[in-house]
Amino acid sequence: MTIYHIVLFEFKSDLTKEQIQEASEGMVALQEKLMHPVTKKPYVKRWGGINNSPEGRARGMTHGYLCLFENEQDRTYYLEEDPDHKEWVQFVKPFISNAQVVDFVDGVHV
Repeated sequence: MTIYHIVLFEFKSDLTKEQIQEASEGMVALQEKLMHPVTKKPYVKRWGGINNSPEGRARGMTHGYLCLFENEQDRTYYLEEDPDHKEWVQFVKPFISNAQVVDFVDGVHV
């Protein structure tokens, strides 16, 4: 059961392009640092970048990221225990003015 974890950020407007790039690339690069506590192998697949939707419905969100977890246990570990994720969250918090997160399992609608 793959869990899709969508994270949307609105970076603060007073940041430089370099600060935004560092934070955004850090989110994607985190994939290489996050190791499963048992297998000691990477357990999160992730992609991300700047919003380029022509629809005009981003509501201020400037960047989007997609993370895939193989199961609920991996997502729980990531959110509640993974020390590298916790460290990154503390690093990026000062750069973010708003965030949204949506998780789903494909095909589950109710």
